[in-house]
Amino acid sequence: MIIKKITSKQDGLKLEIAIMECKNPKGIVQFSHGMAEHKERYFDFMRYLNDRGYVCVIHDHRGHGSSVKSKNDYGYFYTENADYIVEDLFQVTGYVREMYPGLEVTLFSHSMGTLVARCYLKKYDAYIDQLILCGPPTENSGASLGLALAKIIKPFYKEKKGNGLLNKMAFAGYEPGNRWLSKCVENVEKYEADELCGFLFTTNGFINLFQLMIKAFDKKGWNVTNENLHIFMIAGQEDPVIQGKDKFEQLKQFLMGVGYKNVFSKLYPTLKHEILNEKENQMIYEDIYEFIKSAKD
Repeated sequence: MIIKKITSKQDGLKLEIAIMECKNPKGIVQFSHGMAEHKERYFDFMRYLNDRGYVCVIHDHRGHGSSVKSKNDYGYFYTENADYIVEDLFQVTGYVREMYPGLEVTLFSHSMGTLVARCYLKKYDAYIDQLILCGPPTENSGASLGLALAKIIKPFYKEKKGNGLLNKMAFAGYEPGNRWLSKCVENVEKYEADELCGFLFTTNGFINLFQLMIKAFDKKGWNVTNENLHIFMIAGQEDPVIQGKDKFEQLKQFLMGVGYKNVFSKLYPTLKHEILNEKENQMIYEDIYEFIKSAKD
């Protein structure tokens, strides 16, 4: 395991990266993690792929994990421009491509990380060869209202204090606490015991989140240069983030509508949001691995 810090080209923020190397690699798998979590939660899956010949790389998004200036900054993005977190992700792609020239790159993203990945896709689809969207937020008409409200109430909240009002709005209708994350109680308890997980986003963080939601579903600005890109959408059927089967299918149709020809999807019955952490995760691991292997066949 290699742990490195790189400097964001956007504002100089130090971003922490973890890289798992292997001999004679077949390709690269880059990760874009979700909201209020951190890179270490993906190490088990990364080891699985690493054992099968893939270099794996993940960084903590700004405001998460070790990509903060202070422990008091969780959920704070240091900017109200959501392009920064997208450009950070692209910068890591460039960094790992330089380390391992000539290898194909698969981008795996989860939850909020899929919003970052989809905004990335609008500009940089030529730099990746496969894309996996795991537990992807589907289109939410409340995003614009949320953004407007966040900007209105911003003066009434401390800059780096979590915004409980916006959090309630964003997760309205979800199961109490964090039970919506997993059907396995042990997984939920582990998440809640992790001090680097489950923190409230600041107003600034929510401004970024709502911007990402809006940008990801704006048909304007898509520069599709890799129309044959293979995209795999996966989620638990009981995941509230996807807002049901119909909305999940609408996301697939949206991606095909902007120009991508190879969009595949799979829902897992009984599973919730964090399918990589469910007891059935080996099945998920295998499905993703098979997709990565076969996407170019």
